[in-house]
Amino acid sequence: MLLISAHLLVSASSGWGESIQAELHPGEMVEVDGYSIELSDVSVVPGNPAVLLSIHGNGTISSAVIKEGELFVLRDERRRERLGIELKEVYREGYLLNESRVVLGVRMGPRPEIVISMASDRDIYHAGDRIGVDVFVENRGDGDAENIRLDLDLNEPPSDTLTIPQGDLRRGMRKSLLKSGEVWRERISFLAPSLPETVSIEVVATAEYLDADGNIYRSESFMPVTVAGPLELHKHVQDTQTFGRTYYVIDTVRNTGNVKLNLSFIDGAGDAFQSEKAPEQRFELAPGETEIISYAVKARRPGEGMVLPPASCSYSMAGSTYTVISESPVVDVFGPQVEARRYVGDSSAPDVFQIRMDVKNSGNRYAGIRAYRMFPEGIEILNGKNDLSFALAAGSSRTFSWSIRCRNDSCMLPPFDLIYFDSENNMFRCDVPSLKLEKRSTEMPNMGRENSTERTEVEVSESVRSGEVESYSSRFALALLLLISALVWVRSL
Repeated sequence: MLLISAHLLVSASSGWGESIQAELHPGEMVEVDGYSIELSDVSVVPGNPAVLLSIHGNGTISSAVIKEGELFVLRDERRRERLGIELKEVYREGYLLNESRVVLGVRMGPRPEIVISMASDRDIYHAGDRIGVDVFVENRGDGDAENIRLDLDLNEPPSDTLTIPQGDLRRGMRKSLLKSGEVWRERISFLAPSLPETVSIEVVATAEYLDADGNIYRSESFMPVTVAGPLELHKHVQDTQTFGRTYYVIDTVRNTGNVKLNLSFIDGAGDAFQSEKAPEQRFELAPGETEIISYAVKARRPGEGMVLPPASCSYSMAGSTYTVISESPVVDVFGPQVEARRYVGDSSAPDVFQIRMDVKNSGNRYAGIRAYRMFPEGIEILNGKNDLSFALAAGSSRTFSWSIRCRNDSCMLPPFDLIYFDSENNMFRCDVPSLKLEKRSTEMPNMGRENSTERTEVEVSESVRSGEVESYSSRFALALLLLISALVWVRSL
């Protein structure tokens, strides 16, 4: 059974390649870089253990006796170093031969390793532009690379309109020797094709090379190059705004192709912004022409990270319809936003109204708030002021209350404005709607009985007063009768 540690170690010795560790029992072998290393025997001598190795490779057989801590170097017929074998540890776990095991460190000879990288001079190209690509071929191995051939090609996307001029790429570039650590640089250029829409073309670089023994190696690298279609569409607006102000969206449409385009343009402000009318137009653009479309927007509320939807522009080419989408601008809108609610609260007196108003700043900036003559003439304010002046931090709220009395049983409180300001003295308004007040009913469940009692009291009072009038009349009649009787009595004398 072959046991090899999964961990690969890079040799610290100059001129050597990768290193592995192999744990072997007598009779087992490990294959490294075309060589077979077999553990033939183990000699466990106190203080001086050693092993016998049999090495097969390149049609030859070699034997080596290595003591613990020693390094054996295998060389080919040209005296080049091929393998380095080190006896790291010897274990004797029993008295039988196959119970012994050893750990070998095997270091491979130097070999080349070419890595290709590419960089373009621009992020995006248009039809007719010259695409420039720098190609870097670096030997990161520890051996020399010989007879290097570098080929460049394009992985072209399927398109009937994509044509690359033949011979525009430099193919079959060669270099005889690239030493370890050296970099070979080449620059290529070719014309960007005319495409109906934006696509990515892949530049492919392939290098084939040999090591000192004539072994063939191959390296490959890919780099995407973006070639734009015939239309550019960009949407721009100021990304930091003050709430309440009007800003302009600028849409720029440009024909970068080589044919005239019939365009259908659509844009909008979305839900977070308001505008008079979303633009929708049809127009033509000749090659190289630019159309600018603008319209005013205003944020509906303060907020950060508010997104305007993208604009779109469609055109037809070669029997197909293509659509270009613009950016979606992200806008931060700063400012206060005051909201107010006025309502009637509970009152202990039937002819007194308890008026309450909740005020909240739902914006993201401080607000200084004022209000004047909230109650009209004819309203008696028993508690509270007719004017307000206060401040609200972002996200905070406050409640105010008044006790008032109307002249009649009901009245109407007219609407008024809360005027508020931000830290830059920009002025805003919050409309507080009108509020109708009606006198509360005082009827109770036993109202009928109470009313009858009151009527009884009133009737009794009236009886008393009429009784008093009747008593006065009787006394007057009695006095008059007595006076007449006295006169009759005097005449009779």
